[in-house]
Amino acid sequence: MKFRFDDQPHQSAAVAAVVDLFEGALVPPRDALAGQAAGADGHAAFGLEREILVDNLAAVTARESVTVQRELDLLTETDLLGVAQAFPNFSVEMETGTGKTYVYISTALRLAEQYGLRKFVILVHSIAIRAGVVKTFEQTEEHFRAKYPNVPYSWGVLGENSALSDFAEPSSTVQFLVASVQSLDKPNKNTLYASAEQPQLWGDDLTGVQQIAKARPVVLIDEPQNMATLLRRQAIATLNPLVALRYSATHKEPFNLVHRLGPKQAAEAGLVKRVSVKGIVAGEDGKPYVRLDKLRSVRKRLMGEAIIDRASANGARRTPVVLQNGTDLFEESGGLAQYRGLVVEGMERKPDRVIFENGLTVRAGQETGVDHLAVWRDQIRHTIRQHLSRQGQIDSMGRDVKVLSLFFVEHVADYVGGEAVLPAMFDELYREEWLRAGNAVDDMPNPAELRVAYFPSTKTGILKDTAGRASDAEYEARAYQEIIANKELILDRANPRAFIFSHSALKEGWDNPNVFQVGFLRHTRSELERRQQIGRGLRLPVDQSGRRVMDPSMNRLTLIVDESFTEFRDGLNAEYVASGGAGGDGDSGPEVEDADTEVTVRRRPALFNSPEFAELWTRIRYKARYRVTVDPAELVAVVAKSEHLEELAFIERRANVVQSADLVYDDTGQVITADTTVAESRGERIVVVGQRLPDVVQLIEDQLQYGKFPLQLTRPTIVGIVRAILTHPGRDYARHVLDDPDRWARIVASAIRVETIEQMVQGVTYEPMDEESWWDAEVVFLEVESKNPPQPMPGNPDPQRGVVPAPDDGANLFDHVDYDSHVERSFAAKLENDREHVKLFAKLPRRFKVRTPVGEYSPDWAIVYDEDGAQRLYLVRETKGTRNLADLEWDEAMRIRFAKRHFAAGPEGAVDYEHTTDKHGLLLGGVTEGTGGEAA
Repeated sequence: MKFRFDDQPHQSAAVAAVVDLFEGALVPPRDALAGQAAGADGHAAFGLEREILVDNLAAVTARESVTVQRELDLLTETDLLGVAQAFPNFSVEMETGTGKTYVYISTALRLAEQYGLRKFVILVHSIAIRAGVVKTFEQTEEHFRAKYPNVPYSWGVLGENSALSDFAEPSSTVQFLVASVQSLDKPNKNTLYASAEQPQLWGDDLTGVQQIAKARPVVLIDEPQNMATLLRRQAIATLNPLVALRYSATHKEPFNLVHRLGPKQAAEAGLVKRVSVKGIVAGEDGKPYVRLDKLRSVRKRLMGEAIIDRASANGARRTPVVLQNGTDLFEESGGLAQYRGLVVEGMERKPDRVIFENGLTVRAGQETGVDHLAVWRDQIRHTIRQHLSRQGQIDSMGRDVKVLSLFFVEHVADYVGGEAVLPAMFDELYREEWLRAGNAVDDMPNPAELRVAYFPSTKTGILKDTAGRASDAEYEARAYQEIIANKELILDRANPRAFIFSHSALKEGWDNPNVFQVGFLRHTRSELERRQQIGRGLRLPVDQSGRRVMDPSMNRLTLIVDESFTEFRDGLNAEYVASGGAGGDGDSGPEVEDADTEVTVRRRPALFNSPEFAELWTRIRYKARYRVTVDPAELVAVVAKSEHLEELAFIERRANVVQSADLVYDDTGQVITADTTVAESRGERIVVVGQRLPDVVQLIEDQLQYGKFPLQLTRPTIVGIVRAILTHPGRDYARHVLDDPDRWARIVASAIRVETIEQMVQGVTYEPMDEESWWDAEVVFLEVESKNPPQPMPGNPDPQRGVVPAPDDGANLFDHVDYDSHVERSFAAKLENDREHVKLFAKLPRRFKVRTPVGEYSPDWAIVYDEDGAQRLYLVRETKGTRNLADLEWDEAMRIRFAKRHFAAGPEGAVDYEHTTDKHGLLLGGVTEGTGGEAA
């Protein structure tokens, strides 16, 4: 199998965000040799115009989903050779699995193509990531050679073969040097800092690191949060970068962040798998449950953070406690008998552990009072069950995709050797689950042939337990080489291997796109594992031709973990925040769903293949392009008298705000004054002296182009609107322009946007596209789809969103109703209750979209209605809580109005489209009706 790569919009956007920074700011040398690339001999002679770079930074960040920046954030350090360095650093945030490595290689080749740069160092922090980068070069070679035909390039790994000398030699070929930071951050030990034993023939006696620094490369930093120590910052500076480009999902030091694709955004766009969690909570075995998370020093005294069972009205609940010398767990547990006699006698470091008076010792990360083998059996059982179900679902959809499952194993001895329990456990459970799924015993494969294992090893093949330490690098490198070498092989459906057992130390820097289940079979707990579990399976799967499958109905990763869903979710978010991943947009971490609440929604074949559905689908399946016409003169007049400008009259000159309130204390001395009791008044007005008068036309243009709905009007039109506003009779809006120009421009831009789109509604026309591009019913209405509806919770006993079963003999195209509001749920129930007239209906999936000038729109319902046997109607309905469009969000109301124009242009005749409520019903014939045809 060969992986196939396509230009994806999210990757192109990330490339453009960096490349556009250097437009006009990167000045090539004037004395470059004719016929040779400007950077063939390195980038020492290139210039960076800082002022232009800052202007470009402001422009790029204004269009991206990041904070607008107007100042360069330089990395300033004295390098490991004693030279003071200062250079720009630009960061790109991309969620794991969205093609970060692809993006920075493509970015480098674009920079080479446009600006003549030729020397790039890719800096990594682990052998796993280094191996992954090399694999990406190999997989993408054919793709990039075709994408950049005039940019020859090569790559090498620092320390292997002639990689360093090739990089240092002048060449018009783009040179990539993949280097680990460990080869740079120890000048007393790293050979790169050693002088050559004999000078080169040309008298060049530079050390290896000086040769790299002489080239003044562009440094591409993979996972820079692992290079934030002073020593590693100095190591980066020692490379003498022209500029550093940083790529990660979780930046601790963002420097100038120019592009963000966060986990929530990536999941909603379908760029990664959605994540479900199935938690296996260990049951009691009659022994006291104690889990020691960690020891910490408080005022020179050791204290332990632990979890124990505590008595409550609803039975024992696991609760955090703080341990210190003399802590009695019998008292802390509320008198649970199993804790009698468990009193802390002492705590010790290296290894961190708590010792109890009865002789029990618990190490950090360890838990007692549970049957680990029973937990493992449940994890393996549910992984196999999910695996068989997922493969069956994908096969029924006609997708040629092989499902893989991954188990992380903490100790080699659990899988290999005379005392290994996992192979026999897996084989037994696989046989049970195969039969449970209804498969024939004669068709059962040999479970032993389905397993494959990757473990660190010595040169002689002895398997070893490792922990990701530097001293383990040699052993782990062999495992990574095997994993990466077999990456395509294991995806072939002719290969029976589908369950991967991997050492837990091998948990970063590699993944396989077809991993749909991950289980972690561990003896001890770590608070730094959840993100790594997710990362191994987030990437979208590939089919047998090597193409990515962008189908949200099948792209779901299930984690089978040995903790509750709540514990996993909260721990995952804490890890994400601790690693620097909490962006300013509130994107706190990947959204995870509880796998135990998953509902399978199935399409009903009889209704899908019925003539009623065929006729309905023929009428609504078309796609259409729209055209809009706006009269500039009329727009100027309409905006000038718009009611949306009235807020201009209330603009006041900028001033300080004075706040006052009384301090109210509780019994502990804490201030509990509520924000609602704080009074505000205006302070001194702010007087701005010596600044240029603002260009309000430019301010308005910026607001229109970078708002939620970008709008591009000609400058003369905007000038005409501003002039008409300033001279409109009876209104004195001109005097407020200088009081707060930014706010004045925002109000005017908002009025322009509203009135322009209102004119678009009046002047829009829709035209059906070629039939080859129309919607495919098999793609829109999936045969099988899994849903994870929100569950009732205290304070929210009946969530707005949900999935409920449909009547077995009903008219619903599916066996469940997937609703987004109580209005939709009620409307569906009324359709089901009107069997005399409603012959078929379907909740239209969000995959069915209508294009509008204010974004894509998905209507709610498609309905076949029999009007007393005399006439059959084919309806599309949108359901809201109100019939009054003015009560809806403005853009929501606009999409409904545009949709009406779309459905009026149906190639089989106008489609009956209305916006209604569950109370108003179908609104047949323009009359407010219930779904049974009775007047409301």
